Amino acid sequence: MVPGWPVNQPARSTPSNSPSTIALPKSSPQKQPLWQRRITELPPELLVLIFDYLEFDDIRRVNETCLAFREVVKEYNYIQELSFFARLPRCFREQYQQTAPWQKKSLRSHPFTTSAPLNDKVIPFRDRIIKNLPQMAALLCLGTLGKMERCPAYRPVERYKVTLPLSEARYREFHPDPAYDICFSPSGRHLLFYGRCLNGCRILAKDDQGQWAEEHQNWFDNSDSRVIITGASFSACGNRLLIRSAEGCVNTLRPTNRCWNDFHKETLPDQTVKFSPSGKYMVTYGSYHPVSIWLMGGNNKWLEMEVLDLSPGVLVNEVLFSPSEQYVLLRRPDSQVRRGKMTMLSLDYTGVWSGQPLNFLKKELISYARFSQVADQLLVGVREYRTKRGRGRGRVSIYSPEPSGKWEETVIYPYCYPLGFSPAGKYVYSSFSISGRDVQLWRRPEKLSDWSLNHCRLPQLDDASRARLDSVILLKHDSRVDTALFNPSDSHLLVCCRPDTVHIWGKNQAGEWSIQTTTRECAPTTTPCFSLSGLHALTCNPHMVGILGRNNQQHWSLKGVIKQDGILKAYFNPISEHEVVVLSRTTDGDITNITLQVWEIRDAGTPD
Repeated sequence: MVPGWPVNQPARSTPSNSPSTIALPKSSPQKQPLWQRRITELPPELLVLIFDYLEFDDIRRVNETCLAFREVVKEYNYIQELSFFARLPRCFREQYQQTAPWQKKSLRSHPFTTSAPLNDKVIPFRDRIIKNLPQMAALLCLGTLGKMERCPAYRPVERYKVTLPLSEARYREFHPDPAYDICFSPSGRHLLFYGRCLNGCRILAKDDQGQWAEEHQNWFDNSDSRVIITGASFSACGNRLLIRSAEGCVNTLRPTNRCWNDFHKETLPDQTVKFSPSGKYMVTYGSYHPVSIWLMGGNNKWLEMEVLDLSPGVLVNEVLFSPSEQYVLLRRPDSQVRRGKMTMLSLDYTGVWSGQPLNFLKKELISYARFSQVADQLLVGVREYRTKRGRGRGRVSIYSPEPSGKWEETVIYPYCYPLGFSPAGKYVYSSFSISGRDVQLWRRPEKLSDWSLNHCRLPQLDDASRARLDSVILLKHDSRVDTALFNPSDSHLLVCCRPDTVHIWGKNQAGEWSIQTTTRECAPTTTPCFSLSGLHALTCNPHMVGILGRNNQQHWSLKGVIKQDGILKAYFNPISEHEVVVLSRTTDGDITNITLQVWEIRDAGTPD
């Protein structure tokens, strides 16, 4: 089976004219051609994707497979797209499946896609033969990505443009909230253009033909829509938009007939607000307010949850959600008088949060704390007070929950060193080194106990511990490293070096790292980003956006360029690989504007 393939099949209802139980044919050793097999003989992993696309509902479960999956791929070229699928990260597959019902409509407008013919709905589901099935949405998407990978050059085409004036007075003020930003919905169909320095905001939506348009907003007590937004999140658990405003309010908006209505307003003056990634939870805290956790209820209103074992009057300067959203880290500020402390809040089955302190010595300060993106594990760097930052006395530890509910510490590095988790969790890495020209990688073992240095401290490291620390993978460069960024599957690494060089590293089949591409055509001045599939990367500077694409597993190239002045940021649509959003700064007389443009990526060899 393909590693990481989704195994949970969606539940399906059984029509009244169908038997509740269907006898499935048993696997047989003979190699029957795939196009002659019936639908019930397909591997269940493939059926999951078919169920997501087709409107079949007379099979509730499939519990046997016909032949080994690899043999199926060899038998019939129709399914060879799945080998391409295996190279994509799990987060892409999971995110795409969530939006498959809409994507199967919009894929007809994709510039790289050719629609497949529809099925003959007269044939009963259990009697259908594979050759009569159209490609499901996921395979259409895979075919699209395959075409983009083979395409030598792209032609960006502007599809939508919107402008908002910039408030220079608010822009000059120091503030942690973004001056301007965008927020995509999980499906990639909606985006919010907002910022604390912008006079107003815009909500854009994409229809089934792939066309973008602005949608109106109806605010409860502000009809001119000039709310100063300092933070926003689209809810993954419902069709909601959560907005934090400079007025100290949290508004909940829902769409109705191409208009977003303000359904609920929570007034929280003098408090900092942090939304969970899914929008299901919200944490509020402030200098004169206790830490509170809220749950989004079914009536579009926030419900305050019970929090136990948390000291009253706790000062908090950072809040982090774990990937499962079952844990919340509260970090307290460091100072010479009060040492930094951290408290982990855990959610139990009754819907109550309880606190557990993560203990440190009085002489220790917390340098950083960050969750893994794929597991409920916390990476913490600790240094001793009045020691230099970087490779100073201290340690780096991974905290993880035990079955008892207690968070246990596993020391993985005997110094305070800037380390980070890779997106897929396969590595711990650092772009900081003594020479400044190396990126360091350590493969993460399956068991944290294999990494533990709890039993020793420098200089009393045993041979096994020293061997583990010396197992570092060094990616060496000729100039100083500025930025190192993994793609979502940890299979490629983009490194920006001073002054103007971009390297993309990749792994061969033996797992060895090497530079696959070096370019100076698109040196970035802002942090680059990868697309969700990991097949594309964006680099951005004030005059151009470079679209780097993978030609095959061993080579990347600069496939497209968006040239204009005043570029600030560039983003991929998280689901639509062929869409890029660019923010730029323009001047119209004495008025400074921030402009958002949506660009569509097309094959350079095809007309509009």
